[in-house]
Amino acid sequence: MTWVNRPPCVNPNCKGNEDGKQMESQGTRGPVTEEEKAGRASRVEVYKCKLCETEATFPRYNSPRTLFQTRRGRCGEFANLFGTYCRALGFDTRYILDFTDHVWIEVWSHRTRRWICADSCEGVIDEPGMYEKGWGKKLNYAIGATKDSVVDVTRRYTRKFHEDEFQARRREFAPDEESSENVFRLANQTIRQQQFGKIPKGRLEELDARMKMEAAFFVKVASSGVWDSDYKEGRISGSLAWKAARNELGEVHSVNEETIKSGAGKKTKASEEDKKSESFLVESFYPSSRHENLIIKVRPPSDKMLAKSP
Repeated sequence: MTWVNRPPCVNPNCKGNEDGKQMESQGTRGPVTEEEKAGRASRVEVYKCKLCETEATFPRYNSPRTLFQTRRGRCGEFANLFGTYCRALGFDTRYILDFTDHVWIEVWSHRTRRWICADSCEGVIDEPGMYEKGWGKKLNYAIGATKDSVVDVTRRYTRKFHEDEFQARRREFAPDEESSENVFRLANQTIRQQQFGKIPKGRLEELDARMKMEAAFFVKVASSGVWDSDYKEGRISGSLAWKAARNELGEVHSVNEETIKSGAGKKTKASEEDKKSESFLVESFYPSSRHENLIIKVRPPSDKMLAKSP
């Protein structure tokens, strides 16, 4: 997968940079072409080259079949495709939606009996403190969703849950924690009712056991206030300007929200238009609700292939 800040100019005669730095955001639109619709693009970002005025688009595809071909995107596309691979390998996988504009996945570990954070666009596994402690994110809600359940997993990714500032951010979405918990309880009841008779008894018992273990863990860590690891690295994926505009550079490489350093100390103002186009309330992606007859076959390498590897 290749991270996309902005698409490159599609004019073969343009002398601009291939990394899209000369592309200027023109906003977004819905899917129009058959290709965009087939790829289940939830929206299409539109850009114009400042050098030749050629228009280019960046469809935010959701279809794993299409992503296998394009292999381009941001965190939504990374999580979508990586989650597909994990499911194909037999792992129980759930998608995590962070209301402050990020998505990743969690994978259930049968050995350790817990959900493990796996952020494919960062290449980081089992570092839940990365977002709050590393990037400096001011989280509010992180939701874990599978076809079997929907869970508020915020407590896994914060050690400030009971602080007034953190709770104030959550009150923008729910009046109190009891109301919030009721929403998830009712959602899970609805899911169970819809799947009644379709899930084997053993599977239901396993899911219930997982939820009880996770709930106990959340109570423990919410009151601890301390991270187990001292993770301080800021966000890796995305351009410096993009990360600075989102305040995700972390403690080590903090940069003022309005400016970024470029060249020999020169400062340029971060484009409000770019921030609007490249950062959304919720990154675009959702698991497929339709069976696309997509089959991934995984086989061990042959002796011949191993002999060729370095």
